[in-house]
Amino acid sequence: MKRPRKVFLLGAGGMGMAPLALYLKEAGVRVEAFDDNFKEPLRSQLSEVGIRILSDPLPEKMPDCIIRSSAIPEDSEVLKPWRDQAIPIFRRGDFLAQLFQRKRVIGIAGSHGKTSVTAMLAWAFSQINYPASYLVGGLFEGNIIPAGKYIHSPWVLVELDESDGTIDQFSPYLSVVLNCEWDHVDQYESKESLLDTYKQLLERTKHTIVYPESSEFHPWAQRQKFRVIETFQTSEDPALFPLANLNAVHAVARGLGLDFSALDFSQFPGVQRRQTKLFENDHRTILEDYAHHPTEIRSFLELRRKELPDHLVKVVFQPHRFSRTGLLAQSFAEELGQADELHLLPTYSAFEKYQASGSVESLTGYLPPRLREDTKVYPEFSDLKKSLYCPNQSGDKDQLLFVGAGDIDRWAKAYSFWEIAKGDKGKAFSNYLEKRLSPDTVLRNHEPLGSMTTMGVGGAARWYGEPANTEDLRTLVEACRFFDISRSMMGRGSNLIVPDEGFNGLVLKLRGKFWSDISLHSDDSIIVGTGVRLNEICKFACRHELAGFEFFEGIPGTLGGALRMNAGALSWETFDLVEWVSFLLPNGEIQQIAGTELEVGYRYCKEAYEGIALRAKLKASGKMHHQEIRRVIDQMSKQRSNSQPRQASSGCVFRNPEETSAGWLIDQAGLKGEKVGGAVVSAKHANFIVNNGDATATQVIQLIEKVRQRVEQSHGLTLEPEVNLLGKSWEQYLS
Repeated sequence: MKRPRKVFLLGAGGMGMAPLALYLKEAGVRVEAFDDNFKEPLRSQLSEVGIRILSDPLPEKMPDCIIRSSAIPEDSEVLKPWRDQAIPIFRRGDFLAQLFQRKRVIGIAGSHGKTSVTAMLAWAFSQINYPASYLVGGLFEGNIIPAGKYIHSPWVLVELDESDGTIDQFSPYLSVVLNCEWDHVDQYESKESLLDTYKQLLERTKHTIVYPESSEFHPWAQRQKFRVIETFQTSEDPALFPLANLNAVHAVARGLGLDFSALDFSQFPGVQRRQTKLFENDHRTILEDYAHHPTEIRSFLELRRKELPDHLVKVVFQPHRFSRTGLLAQSFAEELGQADELHLLPTYSAFEKYQASGSVESLTGYLPPRLREDTKVYPEFSDLKKSLYCPNQSGDKDQLLFVGAGDIDRWAKAYSFWEIAKGDKGKAFSNYLEKRLSPDTVLRNHEPLGSMTTMGVGGAARWYGEPANTEDLRTLVEACRFFDISRSMMGRGSNLIVPDEGFNGLVLKLRGKFWSDISLHSDDSIIVGTGVRLNEICKFACRHELAGFEFFEGIPGTLGGALRMNAGALSWETFDLVEWVSFLLPNGEIQQIAGTELEVGYRYCKEAYEGIALRAKLKASGKMHHQEIRRVIDQMSKQRSNSQPRQASSGCVFRNPEETSAGWLIDQAGLKGEKVGGAVVSAKHANFIVNNGDATATQVIQLIEKVRQRVEQSHGLTLEPEVNLLGKSWEQYLS
């Protein structure tokens, strides 16, 4: 295969795809990448080297090919446009096999230890300046070495993927099989079928094979006509896995005619999520490990028993994939039975559909009786935190082990910061976020909010954040959930009153380039970031002669606020234009929902209140000459100018009751010009309360209550506020 000039990577945030992105970019390929779940610091690492990170799966340049993660199924809708255009689509492993056909591939395979061995080899090569490119399926500790690197050389080091069968496409120069235990049960029906796959790999190998001595490979390999065979020593003791990995590294060196004996492997930085210590004091040690197979768990737990024999072993375990969990449930339970205390998280599905037989509950029936009754499943972090945290710990020492390959690493780090902060949720929240956000994200303490609202009143937020992208937004929201921090969204602040005491939580504002993008599509629609101001949408539509957006002119807010409130004017509402909205849902997932499926009402959208709107596709009502659109806009602007006050306000204060207007009722009650301090009922439009320049939020709220009471006395109708109160309910203020 000839190296492509332009590629588009789908699912680029995974540890199979991200190293490939780094490799290709360094090789001179234009790389555009999309993933709906990028994380820091990986996202920034890719961006900093010039890889274009996309907010939608739509590359700017027509790619020569698409490379997809195995997590994206072959029949995914996101691939359809490329199939229709006959653009080649490759799975990652298939692409690598073709790309490296003429390379001297050092291929690392095996049920356990591939990433650790590949990382150690990549580090060792760098120490002796051996010219080999590499792709490592994990991040180095401290991120001091990139996970993928291109060197102009025939040599390339890569992990081979058994999980999707793409290992069958490789014919390496040197092949390593570290071990063989039944895994990837959706791909291999038995250990024997996986063993056959490894043997076939060795048969295709061009020069050298490396495998453990005294293994099932040895008698078979001795009968083959290979030029070079290297073996390495292992042990019956699972706790010696790390030593076996190091022995494999030295065996590879021998197979390449190299000598690593002068290298000090104690200086190897290690790979993240591999026996990583997160916290330690006199009573408790917290570690995380990527172990997601029974043998790996046995090795890790036995090693920890040897390291800290006087500490109780408490395990938090998250199974990885339903297929593996279901078929190996008894083995998982037997190994986890070594623990003194066990806590379970729901099975991480990866890309698999739900299977009841593979749920984490399938393990509990096989647990030893001493664990069975007390072992619980924790879908929520807050419940796990309460179960684990002992602020006045005394007596027994323990080691708390977070084990698994799903998203348990975030739970492990969050809980560790909780321990470090000794239960101070504010401190834990700030410390957790310190290195988890991209450099362009703003996070400040005690930020005044009044000047950010159109009313111009109110106190400060305990934390204020402007996430630079979707990933940072997700991280901020997740941190709020981890540490029980209240959060609220703020747009332009046009329909909002901030209480004088402020908001004791996180206020999020979608501001900046990422959230302000508008793109035009051929079907007379636009895709708009929710940080875009409504008048900017109106101007964009006018320039492109798209009708239907004129009513946005003069509404002082952003699209996010308009979706949340279903903002409208002059008989039009926002959701008259909406084709779909992309939301960050409370569970952390991103979902695109059609406008027809959303629960929308007068000044309300349920999904926009419960989740966070990210982007929306808005469809024009038709085409119209820009001069005619401009005439309609000017007419609407003039109408608003004649009927609405110019002073600082938060827009209409009350909802209109059925068959009448709130402004008329307030006017009829003789309330125009009514004051409480610097807050005044507008003489121009009675449903506006304006700030004469020195109003406080308390005065505005008191005036709202006064108006409400007077209208009820004069007309027998109870007006309901349309304006929002940050972090509070109107029921707390209105009798």
